[in-house]
Amino acid sequence: MTEDSKDLMIKFTKIGNEAVRKAQEKNRELGIPNVYSINGIMVYEYDGKISMTPPEEWEKFNPAEEH
Repeated sequence: MTEDSKDLMIKFTKIGNEAVRKAQEKNRELGIPNVYSINGIMVYEYDGKISMTPPEEWEKFNPAEEH
């Protein structure tokens, strides 16, 4: 990898990380859970806590089911 390629990769990574942090903060402001997969385990951040259980209102929603 050239030094220019490495610098460009670092720049794009910083831009992407900043965009993700802004989106996470906006979700918190709007009360929308942030959802992550950590080692294949779904993790939910909502109501100021982190949980492996999705928000209660999500329990009723299954996108695989036809409505």
